[in-house]
Amino acid sequence: MKKMSIMLAVLLIFSAVLAPLASAASGVRAGNASIPSEADGWVWVGTAEELAYIDRNQASYLDRNIRLTGDIDMTGYDWVPLADEATVFSGIFDGRGHRIKGLTIAGGALQFTGFFGRVSGTIRNLDVTVQVNGGSYAGGLVGHLIGGSIINSHSQGTVTAGDTGYVSAAGGLAGAANGDSSILRSSSSAAVKSGDTPNQYAGGLVGSQGAGAINDSYATGTVTNSGGGYYYFGGGLAGQLIYGTIANSYSSAAVMQSGSAIYYAVGGFIGTMAVATINASYYDIAASSLTTGVGSGDIIDSPHLTGLTTNDMKAASNYHDWDFTDLWAMDAGVNGGYPYLRPGILTTDLPRAIKDAPYSIAMDAFDGSRGGLTWNAYGLPDGLSMTAYGMIEGSPKESGTFTVAVSATDAGRSTVSTVLTLHVDESAPDINGFVVSPGSANGSTSVTAVPSDPSHMFAYLLGPDAGVRPLRGDALPGEAVLYSLGTDILHPIPGQYLQVFEVDEQKSIEAWSSVQVEAAHIQDQVRVTGVTLDQTELTLAVGAASQKLTAVLTPVNATNPAVAWASSDPAVAAVSQSGEVTPIAEGTAVITVTTADGGYTASATVMVQSAPVATGTVIGSVYGIGNTPLTGASVSAGGVTDVTYANGDFALTNVTAGIHTLTVTAEGYGSHTTTVNVLAGETADVGRIDLSAANPPVLETPEPVESPSYSGGPSSAPVPAPTADPRMTVTINGQHVRVTIKKEQEPDGRTVLRLIPGAELVRSWAAGGDEIVIDIDNEEPVVKVDLPAEALQELLAARPNAAIRIGVNGASYSVPLHVLSDLRNRATVTIAIAKMTKSASRELEEELARQGYVMLAEPTSFDLYGDGDERLEAEGTYMERTFSMNAVADPDRSTVIRVDDAGKRFVPSVFEGETATLFSAHNGAYTAVHSDRTFEDMRGHWAQDDIERMANKLIVNGSADGRFDPNRTVTRAEFVAMLARALELADKPQRASYSDVAPNEAWYAGAVGAASAAGLIEGYADGSFRPDAGVTREQAAVMLGRAVRYAGELPQQDASVLERFSDHAEVSGWAQGPAAELLAAGMIEGIGNAAFAPQAFATRAQSAALLHRMLHYLNFIN
Repeated sequence: MKKMSIMLAVLLIFSAVLAPLASAASGVRAGNASIPSEADGWVWVGTAEELAYIDRNQASYLDRNIRLTGDIDMTGYDWVPLADEATVFSGIFDGRGHRIKGLTIAGGALQFTGFFGRVSGTIRNLDVTVQVNGGSYAGGLVGHLIGGSIINSHSQGTVTAGDTGYVSAAGGLAGAANGDSSILRSSSSAAVKSGDTPNQYAGGLVGSQGAGAINDSYATGTVTNSGGGYYYFGGGLAGQLIYGTIANSYSSAAVMQSGSAIYYAVGGFIGTMAVATINASYYDIAASSLTTGVGSGDIIDSPHLTGLTTNDMKAASNYHDWDFTDLWAMDAGVNGGYPYLRPGILTTDLPRAIKDAPYSIAMDAFDGSRGGLTWNAYGLPDGLSMTAYGMIEGSPKESGTFTVAVSATDAGRSTVSTVLTLHVDESAPDINGFVVSPGSANGSTSVTAVPSDPSHMFAYLLGPDAGVRPLRGDALPGEAVLYSLGTDILHPIPGQYLQVFEVDEQKSIEAWSSVQVEAAHIQDQVRVTGVTLDQTELTLAVGAASQKLTAVLTPVNATNPAVAWASSDPAVAAVSQSGEVTPIAEGTAVITVTTADGGYTASATVMVQSAPVATGTVIGSVYGIGNTPLTGASVSAGGVTDVTYANGDFALTNVTAGIHTLTVTAEGYGSHTTTVNVLAGETADVGRIDLSAANPPVLETPEPVESPSYSGGPSSAPVPAPTADPRMTVTINGQHVRVTIKKEQEPDGRTVLRLIPGAELVRSWAAGGDEIVIDIDNEEPVVKVDLPAEALQELLAARPNAAIRIGVNGASYSVPLHVLSDLRNRATVTIAIAKMTKSASRELEEELARQGYVMLAEPTSFDLYGDGDERLEAEGTYMERTFSMNAVADPDRSTVIRVDDAGKRFVPSVFEGETATLFSAHNGAYTAVHSDRTFEDMRGHWAQDDIERMANKLIVNGSADGRFDPNRTVTRAEFVAMLARALELADKPQRASYSDVAPNEAWYAGAVGAASAAGLIEGYADGSFRPDAGVTREQAAVMLGRAVRYAGELPQQDASVLERFSDHAEVSGWAQGPAAELLAAGMIEGIGNAAFAPQAFATRAQSAALLHRMLHYLNFIN
């Protein structure tokens, strides 16, 4: 044998690492396999198919963390090393103490062969049984360990390197290891053989060990070479050691040399060594048949390496400074009596268990004896036990936290123990008395239950999933809706799942139930919730015609509208089952209507009076000498006397029906008589009556008197001015009618025209249509129409849908009669239309101009009064008014405003030509303005047009620097304020009864109170409103839907229309109905990829666009 120099050894090791790459050999691969699962940052592998899948798809797994869940048999699979010449495995492969057996690896012309090709990551707790054939660098576990680690791992079987190339390095665990690699607490019993190449290295653990360390490891297999070659280096632990360190390790391998290598060096521990360190390590002289631990090398200091006999190798006392308490163990029946590695429990955490639910968990451990472990556990709850094989299984019978002492004993009776914690949770039980039944509203369902504690609350989720039974004490899901038992859950759909949670005051779950909604759970009828009568008092006369009472059910579309009628005294007033009341005798009776659905009742008091005397009216006119109408002439008939008006007309009312003599007398005239036939309830017109003078006097001609004359004719005595006519002609429904008037004056000097239609005239309108149009041709700045309240009530009873429209001076005011339904204790209702004084109008115009607005119309007031001075409000009813403007308006840049002491407010309004039509529930002064509001940050924005329209209509505002901030999130308070402005709701700060809204301090208190009173918003279960929280898109949709119903109508829709959105399942149950209705009406749209994003916060731009679409839908703008 010729001794090699250190330099030659260095050249050979580096030639091994830098040798030319060879192509991977093709081989038969595994067929289709299941894809391994992933969780908690690990790829979990438990079957041969899953492991084969990783091998076929190496590129996807070379940097992943992989964990075995059990032993795997790869018999029949042709394994290709993980990571080839061009790649490296950089992840963690944790065998968890499990074995992969049946591995057959044909390296062929591969450079690196083994279970892994090249590794820079970590391999730990893995045991492999392999047959490796071929490859320049062959190892049972890895061909080339480059800067990586092998920990608690073992290989067995055979490793034979290939015959191609210039180098052949074979090791039981690794073919080559360098780059500061680490092998710790690992071993190999594989038979190792180098290939037939010019340079051969063979080692029981590593073929060629470079920079790096081997600690607490050993090899027990055989080491040999192939015949031929120039150089062969064989060692029981490593064929070559250069720049590396080995400590506390041993070899009991048989080291052999065969063939005719020109140079060879073999050692019981190392074949050749240079610039390296060996500490506290040993080799078996007898087993290796070598007395030399290192075959060759330039050894500067003698290594701390000792050769022992076989018997001495099996005595722990000969291993100086080795830890036989926690690391190493010896037993005659394990590992041939040589030292082996003590076991280690790898399981550090036990998964949580659930009371009364099946539970199983297999313990993971490193078994250095490789003879199997026997397990024991103490402290497990009743119902759980541990098998001797390390499986905790059973069903725990109690909940709580348990301290479990676990121990494992190997084949050499070495025991290791640890203490683990087991948490046993308890599933939430079913809710007591849980019943799902139809709700009260059509299309709703309802839940009843028995709370396990009076302080508990309930919540629900409605969606496509049945849900998983939660644990007792889990937090209530954030998307769950708080619920009051017995109330309606709206818009459920058969097939959906209703999950109901019982929670404590901290909203921790105490009980849970889930049910799939069926058609039987949903109310398919519109239930009656109340009934009223169109009249609560009725006055009839004996013998007079019957009068009908009308029952108004709530809601009006109730499925069962049947009612029953009854009279408290049929002898006074009888009632039919259609509500027809017939007067029988003088007295009082109560008529009661009862609904068949729900038994709701309403009553009306009927007063029956004695039969009235039938009367009629006589009209005509009286003229005197010279075809002059006579004023003050006395007219009488049937005991009724009156005098003629200034125009000679007269009207005798309440004249008893029958034939009467009409007598007319006047001073200076002879009397006149005629016969008139008066019919009950009718007017008899006797026409024109001409009176003749009585004894006409002889006129004396006075002596002429000399006096100046400018006309050239005789002067005449002054004639008194005739008395003014107290009536004027107006047009009512196209007919000319004379109506009593009065002329008055306001304190500010404006003249007033007051019209006073009589009660009989108002009652006569019941015979016409539902719109009573009164056109007044007059130019007085203030016009008032006084209407008798009692007659209006009768008109309302006859025509509940009627409206009175007053038109004067280019303006009109339409008052629906139903807003006047409560006129008790009032005598008169006054409708007033007035122009503002010139000075006040000019002052307002100047103020608006300073704010950037152009006033388009003379301000006009529209007011409704009771008994002259009490303003009547029609809250919730948008009454129509119109007025003329100075020019044609641009609808996008114009709006009607209401002006009062609080400033100017947007009013729902549309424009056509020079006419503005507004819709408002409030008395007050109105005008139209034009503005041109823009924002610097809105140019080119998708919502620019909508936002500028809303700004010019005073609904949205920008910041002081001229920006709008379209993408900023809108708070709940800001959205409600915009919504209240859009609906022209009057501020009601005192109605803001939320714990976190101060009525006299918060700027939004008025809007929140108004929206709450209108039913547009609701707070949270804790009594808060959370004004500063962002408003989600689904919350905005719910508020918008209520707003549309407040001001108009919104047809119901099935929630299935939301399926056009990709995330429709994320829409909360309470928001599905409104969202579906708004979507069908075109008021909401999706974002991004056809998503609705229900839980996303709404932006200022989205909010402005929503309000714009709402106003268009309601025809409140154009």
